[in-house]
Amino acid sequence: MKLSKQKAKVLNAAINNWENEQLISDEQANKLRCSYQIVGFDWKLLAVYSFWIAITCFIISVGVLLADDYLLDLLAQIIDAPASLLATASAIIASLFLVAGVRRRNKYPAKNVSNEATFFFGVLMTAVSLGFVSETTLFSATHDAVLLLLLTLIYAVLGLHLSSVLIWLFALFSFGAWILSQTTYLAGSSGYFLGLNIPLRFVFVGLAILGLSIVVDKKPQLGRFKEPTRFIGLLYLFLALWLLSIFGNYEDLAAWSVIRQVELLPWSVAAGIACIAAIYIGIKTDDALTRSFGITFLLINLYTRFFEYFWESFHKTIFFAILAVSFWLIGSQAEKLWQIGGKSQTAE
Repeated sequence: MKLSKQKAKVLNAAINNWENEQLISDEQANKLRCSYQIVGFDWKLLAVYSFWIAITCFIISVGVLLADDYLLDLLAQIIDAPASLLATASAIIASLFLVAGVRRRNKYPAKNVSNEATFFFGVLMTAVSLGFVSETTLFSATHDAVLLLLLTLIYAVLGLHLSSVLIWLFALFSFGAWILSQTTYLAGSSGYFLGLNIPLRFVFVGLAILGLSIVVDKKPQLGRFKEPTRFIGLLYLFLALWLLSIFGNYEDLAAWSVIRQVELLPWSVAAGIACIAAIYIGIKTDDALTRSFGITFLLINLYTRFFEYFWESFHKTIFFAILAVSFWLIGSQAEKLWQIGGKSQTAE
């Protein structure tokens, strides 16, 4: 078994502790120490970054293509086909990528990163296919929300059936896009859906997805989807709360621009309370994900308030000096905590 230096350090400390407390013999301890190797460089992390960079570059290349009128005209001349045919061709290509991903996973089960990257292109072509479907005569009058709901269902079924976390994540993102499109359509010109603006709606979306993670956790066969579902739920929730602390429940930018900053203070307090609650729950239950979201967004909220209240009133030299000192203090405290953690592991 290959481990990073940090993980090997923790494992070695545990083996030493078991040996000192005579839970295992000296011979067993030596066998355990010989059962793993220290890897000097995290090649898996490099692989993850490399594949995501490759995917990002591919998306950028497609975006550049779509932004170039000459290339689009040339592409239209080369692919002079009805939307129905293009939709079918895209669906076939998507299926080929998904099948290739399954076969690759069966053949190389350890290469999880590249396998999921192969699924990504299947996900992308599925969306392209549905985009062409919306251009066909039969579906040209269909609202985008209907197609987004269909895309969400397709991704959800594929993600669960293929046991792919990446496809499941896209199902959750598509779900958010469907909620946005559907509620915006129902809101009409007022911009409010049931009296809620977009950020406030996504507070409930985030809570709903967090509820889904609890349901997923109760199904042993779906255990691998629990953490990704919780991550998206927390992301929607805390991003929405942060936006509410800035814009409140205002949909009209003209009305929002004339209000006093103090009128948004209740939303800022609510966001802060949610962050503190997340930190408390994370510490109480040893939940690193919830704790990290709480700490991250508490800092984001504090610095947002700092910019809101003091950007105009402070001289810029003083403003950035305070900002620099605050980050220095955060860094120093983080360093102390890291050193304490290192000493405790050494002591063990």
